[in-house]
Amino acid sequence: MKRHILRFIPLLIIILLIPAQIQASDISVAKAVSNAFADIAERVSPSVVTITSEHVFKHPAAEQFRSFQDMFPDQFRQFFPEGQRELRSTSLGSGIIISQDGYIITNNHVIEKGENIKVQFSDNTEMDAEIIGSDPKTDVALIKVDAKDLKPIKMGDSEKIRVGEWVLAVGSPFSGSLSQTVTQGIISAIGRSAVGLVDYEDFIQTDAAINPGNSGGPLVNLDGKLIGMNSAIASRSGGSQGIGFAIPINLINRIIEDLRENGRVTRAWLGVWVQEVDGTMAKTLGMKNARGALVGQVVEDSPADKAGLHELDVILEFDGHEVENNRRLPIIVSTQRPGDKKKIKILREGKFKTLTVKLGEMPEEAIAAGPYEFDDSDIGITVETASAERLKYYGYSRGTKGVLVTSVDNNSEAYKKNIRVGQLIQKMGPNVRNLDKVVSRQGFEAALSDYSADDPILLLIRRDANSTFFVALTIPE
Repeated sequence: MKRHILRFIPLLIIILLIPAQIQASDISVAKAVSNAFADIAERVSPSVVTITSEHVFKHPAAEQFRSFQDMFPDQFRQFFPEGQRELRSTSLGSGIIISQDGYIITNNHVIEKGENIKVQFSDNTEMDAEIIGSDPKTDVALIKVDAKDLKPIKMGDSEKIRVGEWVLAVGSPFSGSLSQTVTQGIISAIGRSAVGLVDYEDFIQTDAAINPGNSGGPLVNLDGKLIGMNSAIASRSGGSQGIGFAIPINLINRIIEDLRENGRVTRAWLGVWVQEVDGTMAKTLGMKNARGALVGQVVEDSPADKAGLHELDVILEFDGHEVENNRRLPIIVSTQRPGDKKKIKILREGKFKTLTVKLGEMPEEAIAAGPYEFDDSDIGITVETASAERLKYYGYSRGTKGVLVTSVDNNSEAYKKNIRVGQLIQKMGPNVRNLDKVVSRQGFEAALSDYSADDPILLLIRRDANSTFFVALTIPE
């Protein structure tokens, strides 16, 4: 009996030791991670600054008293202030040192229309700053202080980041007295667009706590390298709720080059209007999956026009970069240089083609790619044959072909896909290879009667005298 017990003693000792070994290992791992965060914070903090700027605005001096002036006799009116009063407010943000000689990046909204811009460093010294340039379309600004021995942050590569990576955010939330605040989280998502903050959106989403005042501060990886600049939050309370957005450093670098050299940003221009490829549209185009950017219109004499891009082409790749959707294309194009020659992979009538385009410089009034946002529902439209008088009324030139939309059901798929009264339907068909011109109400209704429930139908719509777009609808039951 004793011999059997002795035989199990070594096993018992091993069983008792395993939890202790696991616990010790866990603690050492936790300590290693903790030390890594502390090392990163120590390395990055000297490169992070607090930025304040004054905003001066004027308003009628008596405005706040206007509601109760009538309560006083006329002889007292002379004591009420007249003219305009000058008021000042101070905005708070963060910034990132990118050079020893004083260049600092921040958000445009931190310094926009600001005066008396001050930069406070990690050692609490303060300096005046001047604005070198800003780009509201990406919310990036470049400022400079008169210094020579600053500690610039190390640059990372935002193209190499992955969802789930640990990151740290540094900044001055709510108050300058809370400068150098460090928070930790992960990369929640990349390539976020349609957030509605700026024209060119390609945000890194993070759950690292970001609050008002963090704008312009760094988002760094575990190497302590800058991968993004914190810009905004999605919040119902005004404070952090785990959804923050940072501008990728690779996009910022392209902007800063122009601001540093010219004080403004020069963007490449393709010259197309693109729209979403949804599931219904994909069927009409002969695509298995909904992806890419559908060319709804090619601007005449634009780089796209000269390269041979056509309406109904689907842009799948640009310069080797996958174009996942219509919102991705403007970002990719905007990071290129005017004059660059780039390869574009397209799908045209079911066949893949590669075109070469020489990019131009974006005109001030041009929009590189205006995405149309669509939902799904019913068709619900009525049309009429377009008379010369009706064409003139809606601003179309004499002889423009198509049927005029006279009513749209507000609950229909057509309405939700931006078809409106006064637009012209010029072509229709079951797919991209079979589009026929539409010239009369009778022809439109006859063609429509050939479709069955759940069939897709592709329409070319003229929005006004200068622009067209495509809509794919599903025939309702």
